[in-house]
Amino acid sequence: MDWSNLVPFILAVVAVIINGVPQLLYAQARGFALKPAGFAFLIGGIGNLLTGSVTPISAQAETITVASVKKNVRDNVSSILLAAVLMIVIAGFGGVNKISDFAGVAIVSGMMSGVGLILAGVSLDMFNQERRVTLVSIVAAIATYAIFFNNPNKVVWTIFISVVVSTADFLFLQKRRVDVSASVEEGREFLEMSSEWRFWKKEYWSDFKIIKPRINATVILGALSLVMLNIGANISFGGITASIAGTTQNFDYLSAINSLADFPSALFGGPPIEAIISGTAGAPWPVACGIVFMFAMGILILLGVIGRLGKYLPSQSIAGFLLVIGFALTFAPNLSAVANSDNPMSGYIALGVTAWSKNPFIGMVVGILVRYFGMYVGLV
Repeated sequence: MDWSNLVPFILAVVAVIINGVPQLLYAQARGFALKPAGFAFLIGGIGNLLTGSVTPISAQAETITVASVKKNVRDNVSSILLAAVLMIVIAGFGGVNKISDFAGVAIVSGMMSGVGLILAGVSLDMFNQERRVTLVSIVAAIATYAIFFNNPNKVVWTIFISVVVSTADFLFLQKRRVDVSASVEEGREFLEMSSEWRFWKKEYWSDFKIIKPRINATVILGALSLVMLNIGANISFGGITASIAGTTQNFDYLSAINSLADFPSALFGGPPIEAIISGTAGAPWPVACGIVFMFAMGILILLGVIGRLGKYLPSQSIAGFLLVIGFALTFAPNLSAVANSDNPMSGYIALGVTAWSKNPFIGMVVGILVRYFGMYVGLV
């Protein structure tokens, strides 16, 4: 074992944990409970350990938003659970990989390129929310990426330095703290849990109350939305993470893992935990790095540490990482793949629709329709 790789390995774990904290706090602001999400991370770690999957799972703002469109927690939880069941069935029959193969290189690359623009756009949206933190993060990320361009761990250093520098500026130079409560939407149900962290105490487990799921039209429509988003996200985010690691991703394994992980989280009112574009892929031993991240994150959540970190980590600290990952590592290389493919027009359409709709699944479906029916209207 090359012990010189241990430092970037540890930094990658820390950086992705920091990256996940604002997303989890966003989930809390949308009415989800934090502690149950810890079980999802532990299941994710076990799943990747058994399958060798390189893509870890974590909180993701897009999925949290779709899962919490309704302000009724019971309906939200029911949609997450129904979507998880549907995804397990699809993955069990190899459906997600088949969808990716059917779409083809041009359309999948176009969709991933569109996701890159979405990620870059999120970083620019953050500039309107918190200009100084965002600007410091972006400048630090671009400078770090340029300095470490020829370093195999450039992604790790980019995430770590940009987040640390922007957070340090926020805490020590601006002398500010994050007001988590201010971000909770008015009228939204909020599952507040105690700060008790001693899991051997009865008070700790009293926080975990099962929310009984139900079926209605709202729940079904919400579940179908999550299924479509998850298929697109697993193919795009899983593909991007695997490409950073220089390997491939079995999308059915990934879909099964994050769906199984959603069960214990959602049953107790926790958020959906899904595939992410992860800096662990750019670290030494990327599969092991993702596993360690998920186990560490799960333990920290269950001990209540993540909730207490909320006021010290501005969500905009990840803006620089999102911009670099989105543009330099996702948009540009996938755009090149589309240009060099056999059917670039369908890929460009998938790119544009994905970026416009902010939904990778819709972009992929439109790209497939263009490939098969475009000839009749003169598009191909």
